[in-house]
Amino acid sequence: MKLTKRMFALVAIVSCFLIGSNAFAQGGNTASDTGTTTASVISSLSVTNNTDLQFGEAIQQDAAKTIPAASGATFTVNGEPSRFYNITVPADGTKYMVTDSGLGSLYNEQIQLSTFHFITSELNSTTQGQLSTSGIDTIKIGATRAAIFGNQVKGAYVGTYPVTIIYQ
Repeated sequence: MKLTKRMFALVAIVSCFLIGSNAFAQGGNTASDTGTTTASVISSLSVTNNTDLQFGEAIQQDAAKTIPAASGATFTVNGEPSRFYNITVPADGTKYMVTDSGLGSLYNEQIQLSTFHFITSELNSTTQGQLSTSGIDTIKIGATRAAIFGNQVKGAYVGTYPVTIIYQ
């Protein structure tokens, strides 16, 4: 019995050494490296309205009128030199001019705007813009004013529309 206890103790001690030696062997089988992080900060985009989109005077029952982009409103874009950007203008049927003499809630107190379109000076493009090497571009915007109703309320009509730009 004493021999069995001694044998068991000896097996236990040898096992500890074997298990310990495997653990150390695995601990030596490691590697590491470092990664690099980078960032670039560029100029923010800005857009400034320089001239408004003006449809001029109209009389009751006038037909719809389109202002071509080349003759329309002018916006200046500033940002990171030579970068491309996307332009978003309103979808059809979403913008109106309303009369200053009413709330614009009646059909004859508002004039619908549609077919917003643009052209950029640097690329001469109708789909995107590119800033010049000095970080400037010009966008010209046109649109169509709906026909004037026979009972259209007389007065000045005013509306706003967004021009959104974002780097590509």
